[in-house]
Amino acid sequence: MSNGVIIFVEGDTEGEIYNKFRDMLHSMSESGRFPIDKLIIRNLKGIGNYKNRAIRVFTKEILSKNPDIEFDIFLCYDTDVFDFSPNPPVDWDEVENSLKASGARSVSHIKARHSIEDWIMHDIEGICNYLKLPENTKLNGGNGLKKIEYLFKKANKVYVKGSKIKGLVDSLDIRKIMCNSCSQLKSLCKKLGVNCKTKK
Repeated sequence: MSNGVIIFVEGDTEGEIYNKFRDMLHSMSESGRFPIDKLIIRNLKGIGNYKNRAIRVFTKEILSKNPDIEFDIFLCYDTDVFDFSPNPPVDWDEVENSLKASGARSVSHIKARHSIEDWIMHDIEGICNYLKLPENTKLNGGNGLKKIEYLFKKANKVYVKGSKIKGLVDSLDIRKIMCNSCSQLKSLCKKLGVNCKTKK
């Protein structure tokens, strides 16, 4: 059997970020290639009905076309809607168990704490450059999402969570973001054969 990795993400922003992560990790791999035969990044378009959508995509769209590949799955999601909710919208243990029952070799979780926007905020300079704001622009907001929304408003733009923001991701220092999110990404790095020494 061949080996494969599937990365499930929540929305368009995450999809763009993880595509950049893939390119960066590929350039950092020791042999210049990943020790797997297939890498798939799929956008599940939101957190609603996550389990059924993930299982459907995995079984109907991926496994059916790749019957000779054993897949390790990474579930990538923000923790903000789960941190303090008495009734979180997704039971991640249930999602994990269902995917394993459907044929996944392993299921791992990559949690952006508290959101992917908190990761993006590790490169404030890149955001300000994209928005044509001074790099020392004062921040306002209690979390990454609020801070990015504030910066966009300062630049007379609107940030819509989960949507594609043309040019923003290309303006970011992806390596810097990855280094500052290393503890959350290390399981993916290991699976893709990247053993990078990054700052904490």
